Amino acid sequence: MNGKMTQDKMIQVLELFSAVKYTDLLVSQFFDLDSEKNLDQKIKVLSKLKNGIPPSNIPDYYDILELYPRDGQLWD
Repeated sequence: MNGKMTQDKMIQVLELFSAVKYTDLLVSQFFDLDSEKNLDQKIKVLSKLKNGIPPSNIPDYYDILELYPRDGQLWD
């Protein structure tokens, strides 16, 4: 992905994250703002959250939580 496009998407992700971080506990704890993986998917999911769609109605919701413990990992 081209650097400018990646930077623009990262800015969009940051703006969307800022809009939902206080209303979604899992996003505030387990979203990796430094990761450039799956930016389009992150934008899509965060946009839905911002528009009031509950996580249970967003199929890719847990996919964007890169820091979420998986496969028996423990977290504090």
